[in-house]
Amino acid sequence: NSVTVLQMPKSVVIGHKKTEKDGYNALVVGFEKSKPKSVNKPQKSYFAKIKQEPMKKIKEFRISDDNFVEEGKSIVVSHFVVGQFVDVKSISIGKGFAGAMKRHNFAGLRASHGVSISHRSHGSTGNSQDPGRVWKGKKMAGQLGNKTTTIQSLEVVSIDEDRGLILVKGGVPGSVGVWVEVRDAKKKSLPTNIPYPAG
Repeated sequence: NSVTVLQMPKSVVIGHKKTEKDGYNALVVGFEKSKPKSVNKPQKSYFAKIKQEPMKKIKEFRISDDNFVEEGKSIVVSHFVVGQFVDVKSISIGKGFAGAMKRHNFAGLRASHGVSISHRSHGSTGNSQDPGRVWKGKKMAGQLGNKTTTIQSLEVVSIDEDRGLILVKGGVPGSVGVWVEVRDAKKKSLPTNIPYPAG
């Protein structure tokens, strides 16, 4: 079976969100240090306020009360264990404006017998007097890809702690080099040897 190699950049816990103050519990994690020239003014003031070096990516992860990790600590690939299942979320590859056949797997019209220069069209889109309009959400030609997609329950096949790599079974949305969010799978139970509260 094919696997996808995901590299986890250097990460650090830069803040906490707590129910009393924010209405929910979450860890705020920053990934990979950013060059000073690529940080804008609002970001600079935010990082100065929390006394942290600017990071390329900030992500919140919802957690339970007893799963807080101290600020300044790193979360590494050993947070995941081989054999556990993860949900992977990313922005899919953009395919631009696509026709109904490519975008929705429509069959198209007949190759002969009275069909004139509209073989790949989507055909009729509405009906007669009632409702006398096209339904919202009607499948038509339009933008394909370039939207947030989640693939659920991918198995972690291997972990390379030295190089910070997670290998998951199967494909992951997005082109090479995009940011990918990896979470414990919603629909699968966690294995017993999972690190707690974090790896």
